[in-house]
Amino acid sequence: MKIGYYLGSASLDGGGTAPYGWRLLELLLNNSKNYDIEIVILCTEEVQKGSLELITKYQAQGTTAIIKSYNFNYVERISRIAGIALAKILDKLNIDQKFAFYLNPLYRWFASLDIDLLHVPYQTAPIYDFYALPYPFIITMHDVQELHFPEFFTPEERAFRAEHYWKSLKYASGVVVSFNHVKQDLIKYFHLPESKIYVCPPPYTQIKLVSSTKEETEVYSKKYSNFQDFILYPAQTWEHKNHLSLIKSVELIKAKYNRSITVIFTGKKNDRFFPKIEKFLIKSTVSQQVIFTDIVPETELHWLYKNCALVVVPTLYEAGSFPLLEAIALGVPVICSSVTSLPETIGDSRFIFNPLDLEAMANSILQMIDGEELRNDNILNSKKRIQELREINSAPAFINAYRQVLRN
Repeated sequence: MKIGYYLGSASLDGGGTAPYGWRLLELLLNNSKNYDIEIVILCTEEVQKGSLELITKYQAQGTTAIIKSYNFNYVERISRIAGIALAKILDKLNIDQKFAFYLNPLYRWFASLDIDLLHVPYQTAPIYDFYALPYPFIITMHDVQELHFPEFFTPEERAFRAEHYWKSLKYASGVVVSFNHVKQDLIKYFHLPESKIYVCPPPYTQIKLVSSTKEETEVYSKKYSNFQDFILYPAQTWEHKNHLSLIKSVELIKAKYNRSITVIFTGKKNDRFFPKIEKFLIKSTVSQQVIFTDIVPETELHWLYKNCALVVVPTLYEAGSFPLLEAIALGVPVICSSVTSLPETIGDSRFIFNPLDLEAMANSILQMIDGEELRNDNILNSKKRIQELREINSAPAFINAYRQVLRN
């Protein structure tokens, strides 16, 4: 099989989908010889180097293809607009749209690729204009969070997701999900046939971070020298990530127990919700204890994990949590909220809490920081869980999905 893999720009602006994209790519490259597959990585120039390094690292059967830019010349722009318009008209008339597709230069570029199947590890296919390709394609649907928490999205965002998520689900030959609860959402809300959905576990074997060098360690130790026994939460500031509740729990700990705990937040400070956090911190009693670093290098994140007192994942919704998995993999004390797949991932009810209950969160934090026996149990649990998770080889599930789609 020759599989096209749409890595794109793998931008961290999108949150956890980029790490998923990279780690799944590693899994496929690492198993390419075992399953006799060749991977054609569709990517931007910015990430081509990293893609080629992975191909070399795993001595994999793989190549890269730089995605055709949207900066078309005048004739191509006119051709694209005409193709889109004609495709829509023919679609409404139930007439074959193939001629209209070929007017679009981006479609012609995709058609020129010598691949059997395209996998897009993101929620939408790469072409918003139309969803027909000369070969089957699969998408990974990470979640449909907007249906559970519509208040976290603007009307425009909900409209975009309603249109483009549905297009992806409708026109894709197969849909990959990481957890069964996402599959059930797709059946319930979109009436998707069960046979079209493939539950492929996350690439657990690839969950790792690059550790810091001796020189980097010295830099990070100096940078964070003023923060002892800090809590860490790596997550972009989307509203559902629940940063404010964690801050309020730290306020509660200070007011009730006269304890000052520093919290370090890594991840993109997005324009959508971070201003609300900033506004809250102006009047907060713990404003000096809260640090937002923005995105940090992987080696710095590794250092923060290894030097924090506790990782807290208070999210309100998560298909799957890379921060939780990374903390477990590194053997760092970690607690998480009792939502979706997180309890299943951590595997011990002593280390979960209700993310809407500030007192429960505060108590969990204090128990983990103060209770040596509980901390040791937590670390032992992480060692056990990462061993169990890494025994789950996700590669066969993905290869089976590819083969089934091609067969169908």
